[in-house]
This record gives sequence, structure tokens and C-alpha cells, in this order.
Amino acid sequence: MKKNKKYFRDSLRELKPYDAHEVPYKIKLNANENPYGLSEEDIEEILNKAKNIEYSRYPNANSVKLSEIVSSFWGLTKNNIVIGNGSDELIDYLVKAFSEKGRRIITTAPSFAMYKIYSMINGSNFVQIPLNQSNFSLNEDKILIEAKKEDSSMIFIAYPNAPTGNYFAEDKMIRIIEESGCLVIVDEAYYEFGEKTFIPLISRYDNLAILRTFSKAYSIASLRVGYLLSNPEIINEVRKVKSPFNVNTFSQIAAQVVFQNKEILKDNLNKIIKERERLTNRINKIPPFKAYPSWTNFVLVEVGSKENSDLVYNHLLTQGILVQTVSDPIFSASRYFLRITVGKREENDILIKGLENVSRVRPLTH
Repeated sequence: MKKNKKYFRDSLRELKPYDAHEVPYKIKLNANENPYGLSEEDIEEILNKAKNIEYSRYPNANSVKLSEIVSSFWGLTKNNIVIGNGSDELIDYLVKAFSEKGRRIITTAPSFAMYKIYSMINGSNFVQIPLNQSNFSLNEDKILIEAKKEDSSMIFIAYPNAPTGNYFAEDKMIRIIEESGCLVIVDEAYYEFGEKTFIPLISRYDNLAILRTFSKAYSIASLRVGYLLSNPEIINEVRKVKSPFNVNTFSQIAAQVVFQNKEILKDNLNKIIKERERLTNRINKIPPFKAYPSWTNFVLVEVGSKENSDLVYNHLLTQGILVQTVSDPIFSASRYFLRITVGKREENDILIKGLENVSRVRPLTH
């Protein structure tokens, strides 16, 4: 067989297929899902409405009803929103719409992996600016130096950040929006766990867009629904590259139901936030682990060396507990972490016992 086939893309040579590392488990704390799932009331309402779906028909092309419900809640109109098959799809659309081949896309290190993946898929150059080592804060000066280069087009900032779980200073964020000359996408996937948002600033800045998802707080990760909010000009450009009929009818209906049932959502959020604080405090009592404050539904835990990271991960895996290893050589070549989703209380207790056990039985370097 020929080794050099002209129909392969050079820009994809370094990219590996996405692997979710799906393995058998008893407790799943590696994907930042809502451990409580949908309520019986939500499920019943969704299934009742699903009886009226015309399954032989294509879904509403622009998810109009869901768009109206969500946009009006935020004081906007359907001209300010695009619904996506998960916020991942919307990241892809944004890159397609606003970053031609060879142009630069900027984000932090560490940050959400899909920014880089979609940048590479679409042929853009990807630049990561490391967060400050001491407190995971933005280095806005370095971001702006890169952003002001002629070939820079977009900046992705997760707020709060994944995987560090912290909010960045609002004044630094606003400075980037005002001075960068780039489209700034603020990814608020974890908004519901901290409730800080840049949505009110959409009307002030024409280069600002906000990403949201139904996969975290709203418990419908399996149905893949997200949304993008921005000014009509940005939204119109995104719609030019959007796939027709991109969100299926069942997902549209489910998203409408869970978005409107705020009391059920609030109850689950309160439980997760309470457990997040308890889990953080308990982990910080187990040497050598350091759990950082979080405004999300996960906790970032520094474990020391790569040897520690592998040891703890594999120890938990043997007990059927899934967590996520985190390292980013651009941020630091010597710091290793685990990202642990906040589970139900009984799940968190089993996790804590697992960490205590590996700390006690196996020597961990500091």
C-alpha cells in the first residue's frame, strides 16, 4: 500500500481519535455528570410529550420553541441564540465560522480539551497561555499580546475554568474582551454551580459570545443539548455553518422540560454544592492530597508526582471508581492532578475511603 496518500490531511496527522476511556465501573466520577439524574416528574412529563412526536418527520430545524424559552429567560430573543447538539458542536461551529485555516485560536492552559481538538480539525493554529502557577489566575497580559497579532481570531475562556474549577477575575476578563480585537467566547458550562455570568454584557460588547450546556446541571448529557448566546450578527454567522436539523425532537422536548422545572434543579444543585464543600474538606485531610476550591460540580486534587497520579488512579480503578487524571505540560511539566466529579454522599464516602487507603498503605511522594 502507498504510504503517502494525497487524500489524507496533514493537519490531522497529530490528532488522535477521541477516546472516552469507557471501562466497567461501580462509581463514575470522571465526566462531571449530575449524579442525581432526572426526577420522576421530569421523566414522566418528557415521555408524555414524546407521545406526540411525529417520528417520521425531521425535527424543527432551529429548535425554535426551545430557543424562545431559553432566550426569553435571559431577556434576549431567538435572534440571540443557536441551539446545538451539545456545546461541543457549537465550539465546532464557532471555529468554522470565525477562524479560517492558519488563523490563531487562543485559550488558557489548562482548559477544556475540545477547544484544541476542533481547532486542529478545522486547520487553525492553537495557542495556549499558561495560568499563573500559584492560584490558577489569568495571565491577561500574555493573552493580549497573542490576541493582538494580525492572524489571531478567537479566544476561548472557560468560566469557571475546567479543570481548575475557579473563576477568573472579572476585570481581567473584561479587559480581554475590550482590548483583544478577537471574538471572545466565555464557556459557562458550569454556570449553575456558581451563578456568575457574562450574559448581561452581550448587549455591550459585539465580540462576546456565551456557551452553555444541558449536560452538567440539567442531567441530560445523553441527549446532547447546548446553546450559544450572542448578538444577532454573530448568531447569523454561526447559523451559516450549522447543520440542518442538528438537534433531534426528543432532545428539544427534554431540554424544554428540564429548563422550566427550576425547583427540581435547585434542589439537586444545593445537594451537589453541599457535597462539594464536604468532599473538598475531607480530601484536604488526607496527605499528600490538596483539593482546590471549586465553583463547579467537580474538585481538582493535586497528587504530587506522575507516579502518585498513576498509583492513585489505578488503585481507585481496581475498586470500580472512575476519576480523571489531569496534566498539562504547557501549564507545568511537574504538576499532576485528579479531577473528581462530586457524586452522591454515599459515593463520595467510598471515594474518600479509597483515597485514605492508598495514602495509608502505599507510600506517596510529596
